Amino acid sequence: MSKSAEQTDIVDVVGKVIAKADGGRFAVDRARYRRLAVAAIRPLAKPTEAMVDAAHEAVWFDAYWAINSRRDFMRAVKAMIGEATRGVPD
Repeated sequence: MSKSAEQTDIVDVVGKVIAKADGGRFAVDRARYRRLAVAAIRPLAKPTEAMVDAAHEAVWFDAYWAINSRRDFMRAVKAMIGEATRGVPD
């Protein structure tokens, strides 16, 4: 699969999750769910102390670990999001 074929707009990904949580359908009201997604994503551009701590924890959990591949980066992102959302109800 080509890189362009597998790329997904993060706004659409978040919009679909919001639609699912809302009991709606992304395809039916795409513009609304994209607006909500942008509103949800925008604050991430100014990370909080907790977000910085979570990113730090994800990257430095092993002093010898380095991000050498896409798989390693995916693991770091999953760890960061997991740390940031720990204890938050679904």
